[in-house]
Amino acid sequence: MTTGRIALTTFVAFIVSQILAVTVHGFILAADYGPYYGSLLRNMDGPAWQALFLPVAHLAFISALVWVYARVGLEGSPAVQGLKLGFLGWVMGQVPLWLLWYAEQPWPGVLVLKQLGLELLSSLIIGMTIAAVALRPRSSTVLA
Repeated sequence: MTTGRIALTTFVAFIVSQILAVTVHGFILAADYGPYYGSLLRNMDGPAWQALFLPVAHLAFISALVWVYARVGLEGSPAVQGLKLGFLGWVMGQVPLWLLWYAEQPWPGVLVLKQLGLELLSSLIIGMTIAAVALRPRSSTVLA
């Protein structure tokens, strides 16, 4: 991929990831998170400068997925490549994160299952977005 295509892919996937994160964690799981504000979760009402790390974390995740996609040969149509990439990103990023938090903090198991399921869906959408915007040929070889 060209530098311009990498930048465009990263930008579009980052925007999609932000929309998904706000939808999942700001709306869908908001009621589930309610009891944990002030203890396990920060209240974002005041000057919580740490919230700036949220988009930075998403950008790091997206950048890594784009880097992987540009270098690893995934078989199949762009949709299949995107699903494979999304699943890989979920297994490498989201599964360890939520399971570590579950092991260390008193999150209810049902909430962790919801988080993992919604993050899987989000990762698959992000992977498909990367594959669609990157426009890589179907049969690709592994790049060093």
